[in-house]
Amino acid sequence: MRRAITDSIAGARAVRIPDLDRLAELDRIDAVVVVGATCVGKTTLVDEIRASELCARGAVDVPLRYITRMPRGGDNLIENLHVTAEEFAARVAAGEIDLHWIRCMEGGREVRYGFAHPRPGALPVLSANNAIRAPDARLRPVGRLDHALWVGVSAPPELRAQRLRRRSPDLWARPEAVAHRLAEPAFDARVHLMIDNQGELEPAAKAEIVALVRALVL
Repeated sequence: MRRAITDSIAGARAVRIPDLDRLAELDRIDAVVVVGATCVGKTTLVDEIRASELCARGAVDVPLRYITRMPRGGDNLIENLHVTAEEFAARVAAGEIDLHWIRCMEGGREVRYGFAHPRPGALPVLSANNAIRAPDARLRPVGRLDHALWVGVSAPPELRAQRLRRRSPDLWARPEAVAHRLAEPAFDARVHLMIDNQGELEPAAKAEIVALVRALVL
């Protein structure tokens, strides 16, 4: 498995392996989980996978993500379905929402995230956030991501701030919410792969994440 990954990113500009030993511990890959802080570009990269032939032919699936907050301007409504906390709980109970967790936000409020079941036989690519691995995430089902390939996306704080202001002007008007998001570390240090998604590397990041996922399903 490590050989397939290293071959797929040979000569890559945006993707790197921070710890070869950590990658070598993966005996199989049941899912790809993309994590990173607000506005590092996770959605843009996962959109590239969603639009690729990998999803068109059914080899890969990007499951719908449920979120318990009201939608904002600039939200990706293909990636997300916004529901109330009560509806979220009902969908979990009904088995409609599979993997789910809690993200703690400013002022002590909580937002719940979850994914629909992936297409049977397809490799799921999950567009998540750093909170999915936090001690207070209450991730369920326990152990579901024990064999996941964790891909971290990073971008510098000033670029994240520019993207946030452009993408979510209504959120930008709330200084406490902005400060909470920008204070978050740009990546999770425990990932298997890192993608630098900034400046001239942005086109390479898109192409290289698709090449990576393609190598996993060949």
